Amino acid sequence: MGKFSKILVPLDGSANATRGLDRAIEIAKGSGAEITGFYVFHLPIAAGIKYTQKMKDDAQKKAVKAIGPAMQKAQKAGAKFKYQTGGGHTGSEIVKYAKKGKFDMIVIGARGMGGAKEAFLGSTSNYVMHKTKIPVLVVK
Repeated sequence: MGKFSKILVPLDGSANATRGLDRAIEIAKGSGAEITGFYVFHLPIAAGIKYTQKMKDDAQKKAVKAIGPAMQKAQKAGAKFKYQTGGGHTGSEIVKYAKKGKFDMIVIGARGMGGAKEAFLGSTSNYVMHKTKIPVLVVK
């Protein structure tokens, strides 16, 4: 395994995302890598749905709930941590941001907050694994 300097960790506040972060912290501590926590806002897909201030506020609260504890955990462990947010389809946003940010690795929880329970992997981790050329570590 090569040396990693930039690790992307998608966060959604779920226990699996936290396990992914824990593993990323272990890797970062061994290699001095910087972790970027990435939270994706779910935007209404259907045309004509107005994105209200309440929806924005609720989304912001969810982001803070996902990012805040992750940042504290990483800092407590002595890992370099920053965060970024995006909006849209979770999987494609993760893939796009990972490519744009030139990350060495994506560490993702096997299942997040999504309602659909796929056989072994969540739909987001499955999507990311198949759509990116960057190494992906799926943490169960």
